[in-house]
Amino acid sequence: MTSVRQFQRYIWLVDLLYSRGALTRQQINDYWQNAALNDEDEATIPRRTFFRMKDDILILFGIEIECVRGNKYAIANRDDIKSDDVQNWLLNSFSVSNLLMEGQSLKDRLLLEDIPSGNKYLTHVIDAMRQNLTLQVEYQSFKMSAPRNFEIAPYCIKVFKQRWYIIGLREGNDELHFYSLDRVLSMQITENAFKVPKSFNPESFLHNYYGVMVDDKPVELVQLRVTPFRANYLRSLPLHHSQKEIERTDDYSLFEYWIVPTADFIQELRSILPEITIVKPLWLREKFIKEAEQIINHYKKMQ
Repeated sequence: MTSVRQFQRYIWLVDLLYSRGALTRQQINDYWQNAALNDEDEATIPRRTFFRMKDDILILFGIEIECVRGNKYAIANRDDIKSDDVQNWLLNSFSVSNLLMEGQSLKDRLLLEDIPSGNKYLTHVIDAMRQNLTLQVEYQSFKMSAPRNFEIAPYCIKVFKQRWYIIGLREGNDELHFYSLDRVLSMQITENAFKVPKSFNPESFLHNYYGVMVDDKPVELVQLRVTPFRANYLRSLPLHHSQKEIERTDDYSLFEYWIVPTADFIQELRSILPEITIVKPLWLREKFIKEAEQIINHYKKMQ
């Protein structure tokens, strides 16, 4: 099983070759001697260990490290990494972690967000996915009064709003669900194999949704009239891949989305309500009007 420590070493090696280019094993070992991860003061990364790391990196991340001229090692599919969201995310996220370890003197000046239980269970999930083995979990969602034990076939993983989620099939169930890693109390990889259907594609599965809620509601056109100030934020960080700015004036911008308006998407809109007006659909506009009336009545009762 891949440990957190091994996982960090893999990212260290990939990040080193990605940032420094082709290096000999001696040059890699020179960097390793001064690496913060090398807390045992190892003089070198043994040859056998190096090649095992190389193989594991290919399996886990799809990143191939090849031997080039001059007995140097380099990332073979460097251009692919630049265009791959998952690999970029892994490199960026874990490279920051490695840089923090290398520069301990700056740790109090860099304020980062924590992802609950990410390090504790993420490597288990990745290992189970790599081997196509189910996970036995003790799980308690916010809706459960007590923990439950069951098996999950992990199809894929997603990070959303500081939480890691497994998208998987629970034993005895034929519908995919999201399971938050911070709600997992214990986890073990079983010996029970499963197959991800060839027809399953994570990107297609989530294409019409905002976050980690899915249902059988139809896709709808959502139009938002947005203040110029809020529009700047939406341009720099779109709410959804379908976002389009179809009108722009000095007073407002009009954004549209083709999306299933699930509860988490509605909650996101609720957080910026003072700066937006729902143009379409009408049922969503009426929903927010009723909520506003309830809030006003609530505070009137408190006077």
